Amino acid sequence: MALQGTLKDFSITEIIQLIGQQLKTGVLRIRRGKNLVEISFVDGMIVHVYSNYRGKKDLIGEILVKAQLITEEQLERVLKIQKETLKYIGEILVELGLLTKEDILKVITTQIYETIYDLFWWEDGVFNFDLKLVESYRKIPFALSTEQVLLNILRMVDEWSEIEKKIFSPHLVFRNIARIEDQKAGGFSPQSLMREKLTSEQELIYSLVDGIRTVQEIIDRSLLGKFNTSEILVNLMEMGFIEVAGIRTPSLVKKVRMINFREALAFVYYGAFLLFLFLLLIYFKPNFLHLFWDSKIERVHIEAPALLIHRTQLDRIKDALEIYYLERGSYPQKLEELISARLLQKKDLFYRKGLSYQYEVKEGKYVLKP
Repeated sequence: MALQGTLKDFSITEIIQLIGQQLKTGVLRIRRGKNLVEISFVDGMIVHVYSNYRGKKDLIGEILVKAQLITEEQLERVLKIQKETLKYIGEILVELGLLTKEDILKVITTQIYETIYDLFWWEDGVFNFDLKLVESYRKIPFALSTEQVLLNILRMVDEWSEIEKKIFSPHLVFRNIARIEDQKAGGFSPQSLMREKLTSEQELIYSLVDGIRTVQEIIDRSLLGKFNTSEILVNLMEMGFIEVAGIRTPSLVKKVRMINFREALAFVYYGAFLLFLFLLLIYFKPNFLHLFWDSKIERVHIEAPALLIHRTQLDRIKDALEIYYLERGSYPQKLEELISARLLQKKDLFYRKGLSYQYEVKEGKYVLKP
């Protein structure tokens, strides 16, 4: 079966559905620029995915280390064995008794769903399907129905916009309401009785909420993926089990670790090349440069428009108010409280010398104007 074309001609849904219905075995490759995704099929069932752009976050070993199911040292040991035996990492982990088959299957399933979910947002790209033998996991039987995968991903696409309104940042921190009420009620609160009806996945996410972990850390620890974890957090919030405690932004060290150093290195090379050209021009002094050196340019002091400054200040104050609300559950009675909370500096409250912004709280909402 010669199957190739562009994503403008055929959607991801149509391509995967066709391969599944015809029970084909082979590899589907989808490219968009430098990004590549490969989906492996055996008899129309999805058995493996690969992407070259998701980086370490998509590697099974890294996922399991983040979930604290294995250590860095254990991962290094497994990678050495993999080089010698060419086995899948998951199979080695099970053979060594470090993890169960269920843990590995959970990671593989999450990988497949999140990688294919990304593809649903690709508006352009090319694809081709190669009929070829595909090696699947030998000791861990695994295959996903294309029909079931597509149904679940379509649901994810439809529901994500609503979930994102409530889980609007991976740095959100939730605290557990139910445990506090259990202590007050002596362990017989309505929430403690409702907990018996939670599913195993809901119980897992509930146990990971501790008022310290961020949403991203809960996603990493649960192995359920971004969508499932976020959906369960919203459900637990609506059931009255948890509430937003605040936002914990990553430290500078963590931000540095998130940098893609390959991309950063490319910028360094380009910067060095431009600097080299600039030094050459200064050294040889071509004739056309004299036009610039001989001309006289008078300096003009340009001030930023006052409207732009006021708008920036207002945005800064509004952001601080929202963070204050998330941390304390209500807006401050005075703007000066943002200073004591170390969310703003005193100068941020004045839009002109001696003139401060007008602020008041009415019925749980605030009014802010010059």
